[in-house]
Amino acid sequence: MAAPARAPRTAPSGRTPGNQPAKREEEEAPPSRVAWFIGWVGVPTLVFGGIFGGGVLVGAHYPDGWIAWAVTGLAGLLGG
Repeated sequence: MAAPARAPRTAPSGRTPGNQPAKREEEEAPPSRVAWFIGWVGVPTLVFGGIFGGGVLVGAHYPDGWIAWAVTGLAGLLGG
């Protein structure tokens, strides 16, 4: 059996509809000051504050634990 004839893929102008670039009606706005503040100040503060605060709590509740021992040993090495 013969295969059915196919219609040409290109439009009469020579471009297919999928190749045309998308038009932007609005340009992207720069991030707001609140978004910048949250991204560059708020999130790092929470991350490093959580790490530091967790270390303080562990050191306060388990002063004889291996974490307190390791931090004390490293501080002694770095301190001289």
